[in-house]
Amino acid sequence: MSPMKKPVSSKKHQEPTLATVVSMVTDLTTAVQKGFTRVETRLDGVETRLEGVETRLDGVETRLEGVENKVGEVEYRMTGLENRMGSLEDTVGEMHETLDAVAKAVDKDAVTVLDHERRIARLERARA
Repeated sequence: MSPMKKPVSSKKHQEPTLATVVSMVTDLTTAVQKGFTRVETRLDGVETRLEGVETRLDGVETRLEGVENKVGEVEYRMTGLENRMGSLEDTVGEMHETLDAVAKAVDKDAVTVLDHERRIARLERARA
C-alpha cells in the first residue's frame, strides 16, 4: 500500500431507509417539543414574576396617591396659616399704633399732672 491511497472500505454506503428517516424526524420533533415546553415553562415563570411586579407597582401608585393627597392637605393648611399670620400681623400693627397713641396721651397727661402739681406747690409756698 502506498501512503497516498485510501484503504478501501469493505462497507458500502447505504441510503437511509424510510423507517430510519421517520425515526430521526420523530426524535427531532420530540426534542423540539421538549424545548418548546421548557421555553413555555420559563415564560410562565417570567409572566408570574411580571404580575408580581405589576401588583407591587399598583401598591406603590396607591401609596403615592395617598402622599399626594396629604401634601395637598398640608398645602391647604399652610395657605390658611399664612392667611392667619397676615391677619395677625395686621392686627399687631394696629395694636402697636393704638398703644403708641395711648402712651403719648399718657405721657402728655403725666406731664400736665406734674405741671399742675408744681403750680399747686408754688401757690402753697406763696401763701405760707
